[in-house]
Amino acid sequence: MKNLSFISLTANRLSGNIPGHLGSFTALNYLSLESNQFSGVVPPELGKLVNLETMILSGNKLVGTLPEALAQIKDLKDFRVSDNNLNGTVPEFIGNCTQLQKLELYATGLQGPIPLAIFQLEKLSDLRIADMPGPEFQLPKKPIERKYLVLRNINLTGTIPENAWKVEKTLDLTFNKLVGEIPPTTIRRQFT
Repeated sequence: MKNLSFISLTANRLSGNIPGHLGSFTALNYLSLESNQFSGVVPPELGKLVNLETMILSGNKLVGTLPEALAQIKDLKDFRVSDNNLNGTVPEFIGNCTQLQKLELYATGLQGPIPLAIFQLEKLSDLRIADMPGPEFQLPKKPIERKYLVLRNINLTGTIPENAWKVEKTLDLTFNKLVGEIPPTTIRRQFT
């Protein structure tokens, strides 16, 4: 089983802690434990999965912080930990995952601030963060080229930067503290 590259145990009733020995499957590039009843902390041994491209831990009862050891996974493209009971802030190391294409942090239990480096990840086309308390902050003015941008109920303030309207498919900034107007150039872009 050392060459095992794909594990999906999605939508079962598995419980207990996520076993740290999953970190022994170093050839693994896909791990989904989504929609189970796992509890306890995210084991730092998962950081040994250096070939991992997809990690989905959403829909469990995980607690604690996201371990810094996960920063060792350099090729991570899809990272989802929504619907858990984590605590602490969004880790800075996520902003260093230069291959990241999808990040989903809905109702994780984590708090802001959201590291600005996350907004600067060039390959990140699908960014979804919701229901995250923390200090007020503004969207960066740097061009946002995303297919999906969901930043719901995360304490955004200020105006919506004009570059936010470049999102291709979904722009969701609901339940924040945004002010200002929708620029007329937005309507022209949609229908010209």
